[in-house]
Amino acid sequence: MKKFMAFFMAVLLLSSCSTISKAPTVVTSLPVVSGIVAKGGIRSIGLQWNPVNDKRVEGYIVYRAGSINGPFEKIATIPDKLKTSYVDNGGFLKHLEDNTIYYYKVVVYSKNGIGPAGKIVSARTLPPPQSPTVIHATGGLARMVVLRWQPPADDTVVAYNIYRSLKKDGPFKKVGRVNGYVNTMFIDKNLKDGTTYYYSVVSVNYKGVEGDIEAVVSATTKFKPAPPSNLSATPTGAGQLTIYWWPSMTPDVVKYRIYRSPDNSSFGLVGEVPSSKLSYVDKGLDAGKIYYYYITSVDKDGLESKPSKVYAFKTKPLPEPPTGISVKQVGSKVVLSWSKGSPDTVKYEVFRRHFLILTQKIAITENTYYTDDDVSKNTTYYYYVKAVDKFGQESKPSPEVKIRVQ
Repeated sequence: MKKFMAFFMAVLLLSSCSTISKAPTVVTSLPVVSGIVAKGGIRSIGLQWNPVNDKRVEGYIVYRAGSINGPFEKIATIPDKLKTSYVDNGGFLKHLEDNTIYYYKVVVYSKNGIGPAGKIVSARTLPPPQSPTVIHATGGLARMVVLRWQPPADDTVVAYNIYRSLKKDGPFKKVGRVNGYVNTMFIDKNLKDGTTYYYSVVSVNYKGVEGDIEAVVSATTKFKPAPPSNLSATPTGAGQLTIYWWPSMTPDVVKYRIYRSPDNSSFGLVGEVPSSKLSYVDKGLDAGKIYYYYITSVDKDGLESKPSKVYAFKTKPLPEPPTGISVKQVGSKVVLSWSKGSPDTVKYEVFRRHFLILTQKIAITENTYYTDDDVSKNTTYYYYVKAVDKFGQESKPSPEVKIRVQ
């Protein structure tokens, strides 16, 4: 492909050199083209002239220059004397410049040479389209900005390109396009919270030519809500914490999200409550373990605040097992006694086993003693006791004691 392009460009260069080196012969007896008119367009100039009725004429040659004094460059050969118009779009791999005057002459040609040049005409290409000068940007919205503008008084406009920057002076990046002269609204979405953006709207004509930046406006997206504060917690059950907090200062908060971590590193969402509620019951926790919490606010648009301060709360530990357990035979009964392990113990569970493997709960009592009257002679029994707190949490077993009933 590269070799082909190199060969192609070389052919163009040789052709150009050949054209320049061989100036055509001017045949003064050939007629002069009359009635030449030039009209500017978008990066183009349209030419028209009167037809020449001469049997010797085979067609026309069009010349262009950047100055009335030349030099004039041959830009087209029209091999049809009945065709009396031509549109100059600039040629291959280039275009005419915007808002620029170009000069033209048109001559006839025959097999013997070209005719003499007549009147030189000129026209100016149209300027770039006029961009909007009145633009309105609506901020305070969740992750979006709404742009509206007044269309310019320019009938070449067919679309608008929207440019955005984080700085007033740019650089600006194209972020959207709106087709149609009367379509004058654009919504820029997926933006960052609480961020100021700068915008310009640039007109585009049907050839894709852009106008200049005429106006820059700014808007700031909605800020995240404020998080709640002053978290506290109370053990309210076995493996259970009730978390309390002060409300967010942001008025349109609709709910709170509660996050928990067992190690203050990886937090996961464990629940959410409406903004009318300022507490949350977290269940299924391990007894006597520290958990870490933070809470976020969520507003009506779904924006979530930054995390509150991280707080550490400990669940209620298991009660201490009873101590000083003792056992003795009194008549045909076995009497156990023990000392209270934890001050918040509300009852005790007594367990007995024999034959080494059969264990059963034989009693629940609020006392620190128990009499087992369901025993048999010449049998060895093993006993232990568990303490139970007000939340129903059981302690580990007390040391095991044994007795052989005589």
